[in-house]
Amino acid sequence: MIFFDIRTIVFSYVVTNIICVLFIVLLWRQSRDRFAGLDLLAFDFILQTVALVLIVLRGAIPDWMSIVLSNTMIITGALLGFLGYEHFVGKKGPQTHNYVLVTFFILVQCYFFFVQPSLTVRSLNISLTLLLICFQSVWLMWHRIEPGLRSLTFGVGLVNFLYCLDSIFRIIKLSIGTYTENNYFQSGTFEALALIVYQLLFIMLTYSIIMMVNRRLLMEIGTQEEKFSKAFHSVPYAIMLTRLSDGLMFEVNDGFANITGYHYDDAMGKTTIDLRLWVNEEDRIAIVSELTRHKRVRDAEYQFRKKSGEIVFGLFSAEIIQINDIPCVLSVIIDITERKYIEEDREKLIRELKIAVSQIKKLSGLLPICSHCKKIRDDKGYWNSIESYIHEHSEAEFSHGICQECAKKYYPDMDLYDDETHD
Repeated sequence: MIFFDIRTIVFSYVVTNIICVLFIVLLWRQSRDRFAGLDLLAFDFILQTVALVLIVLRGAIPDWMSIVLSNTMIITGALLGFLGYEHFVGKKGPQTHNYVLVTFFILVQCYFFFVQPSLTVRSLNISLTLLLICFQSVWLMWHRIEPGLRSLTFGVGLVNFLYCLDSIFRIIKLSIGTYTENNYFQSGTFEALALIVYQLLFIMLTYSIIMMVNRRLLMEIGTQEEKFSKAFHSVPYAIMLTRLSDGLMFEVNDGFANITGYHYDDAMGKTTIDLRLWVNEEDRIAIVSELTRHKRVRDAEYQFRKKSGEIVFGLFSAEIIQINDIPCVLSVIIDITERKYIEEDREKLIRELKIAVSQIKKLSGLLPICSHCKKIRDDKGYWNSIESYIHEHSEAEFSHGICQECAKKYYPDMDLYDDETHD
């Protein structure tokens, strides 16, 4: 005696499947750039739903479509779901055995539909194939993945485990007795109850997949927040989050305190204007204008005032980000004060060297010298001795002595020099 109309159950199954497909497709669109495998899961759900539609249309379409094609789509979808799980958890494995399994399933379905029709064998075939595929999903979700992810995948593994149990019960039932009718819609109460169980499991699977993806999303967001927090507070640069409209600060890092002298409590609830952080208010206005137009500023050099009043030179970069739909500015200040002083010292040294080189060049130029007294005329027209001129235009110093020829000429009676010159 049949207490349930299987066609009605299948139709309600189609309606719930369509709803589940919508949820999975939305989940795929939301997280497709973040997680792999969601496209395969969406395709799995679509195939399962189309297969049910073909079953409902039995009698209105060719039987091979509502029986062989629909069951093939169910098994193919199940395999795609398993592949989606593997991609999602990053545990891709060889699939040759599964391709052989699906091929064997199709051959059995075709044989016992076209050659020797048997609803019992076809039902055993689909139950056994689903059991093998779902068992692989259970093994993946509960054993193959890293222990840290098992809390996320436990629910999906549990639903697949329930699919396995349902398939086992169907196999036992079909092994004990066979269908008296070769029409699936007249297969009896047990098959109707099995369909209801499949419908409930499909809803549970949808829910568990959504929970798995969202939990992993929350886990990754938490990891990213931790990385950002560590990077935010550990870098030696001053980083601050401010409101674009008025410069109100709501987050600063330790580098901000080290560079400006303003600690977290000093800055919270204050604006950059309150802290008199910008030495020139025009610079702040120009930055706001630039950010409004181009959304970012890169490596602009400005002066900033520390809490002590000391002026520091900073390399300023900023970008507009949205926080709770409010335009905010993420700013970074790199203290280049020491480098600035080094550059100034270098420029000063270069200027001094240029002056020294220019003076040395005067000595290498054309010098007006008297052909008799050997005096040199300077730029002002005065005649100076060679010693005075060279001493003034270079760092050379003179010591006085007498050469051998002059010694013989002016001091012939004194035997002061033989073969060398003395000072």
